[in-house]
Amino acid sequence: MTRNATPSPFIFIIMYDTTKVTDEVTYEKILKYVDEYQIYSHYLGYNLKVNKPMSSPFRTDKHPSWSIFRNKVGNLLWKDFATGEAGNVITFVQKLFDLKFNKALEKVWEDIIAGKELKPKIKSIKPAERVSIPSTIIGITRKYFTKADDEYWEQYGIDREILKYFNVFPIQTFWVNGEPSGFTYNKDNPIYAYKIYDKFKIYRPYAKVRKNKWRNNCSSYDLQGLEQLPDSGDLLIITKSLKDVMTLHSLGYTSVAPQSEQSTIPKKIMDNLKQRFKKIVIFFDYDDGGVEGAKKLSKRYNLKSVFIPKHYLEIYKVKDISDFRKEMSKEKTIELLKELFKEEVLK
Repeated sequence: MTRNATPSPFIFIIMYDTTKVTDEVTYEKILKYVDEYQIYSHYLGYNLKVNKPMSSPFRTDKHPSWSIFRNKVGNLLWKDFATGEAGNVITFVQKLFDLKFNKALEKVWEDIIAGKELKPKIKSIKPAERVSIPSTIIGITRKYFTKADDEYWEQYGIDREILKYFNVFPIQTFWVNGEPSGFTYNKDNPIYAYKIYDKFKIYRPYAKVRKNKWRNNCSSYDLQGLEQLPDSGDLLIITKSLKDVMTLHSLGYTSVAPQSEQSTIPKKIMDNLKQRFKKIVIFFDYDDGGVEGAKKLSKRYNLKSVFIPKHYLEIYKVKDISDFRKEMSKEKTIELLKELFKEEVLK
């Protein structure tokens, strides 16, 4: 009969302090001990105020244009209203210290949690601090550029280099909130995506029904062309579409565009643009919508407006600069822009 082995006297019970274990650090694990507010405040060096403009911690920012806000599910997010960049508290740490995601998690753990007697906590949410965020989610399937794409954009003086610079590319199809759009790319009916920061604007140039021509999940803060602007300049043109922005870019002009001529431009962004550019001029379509939109924007921010002369609309059906470039040639477009933005207009 086999005897039972005598228990060894050398049995160790290993107790782990979970706050000191740094392997498999996750965002969720961090938030069991500290909330996002504490992390932001730790690295900023002061107790921040939610929904209040402050100077960006990432760049020289004499005119505060950076803010932290709560989204509708209670997460504290940051947004730079001058550049359009946005993210959560971990992307904040990544950008602040130039770290990859996992390294940022480890840094937060080591700097704030490890070795401290912290207990898991419940995160509270103040309803008054919540803000609305776009509920539309757009998914895309990208495709390669083809000769048909080149031919379409070259009508407006826009080549592949410009398209890539402004994050415009052809797509095979797209989804809205998980539902297929039902539209598929073909050479006679192409589909393009404008990637504007972390959002998309879908463009079907030959769609016969207006509601099928555009789909987007952008807000008024997502100005088209804002991401590509230089730090400063003499003249900034506010035009009505990204196509116009790209056509103007091809001719040496700097511009941005709201989501439509009826969209407002938030004051935070406009204040920043006025600090960066010596002169800002509105350049919308010479039709009822364009004139009315320009009038509102001009009155709100005390800006001048210029328009393509009305006879081009009446005779040639041309009302924006990209169509002018298509119908009237590059040389005539250059002449027109010189006349519209001549020195006396900019005084």
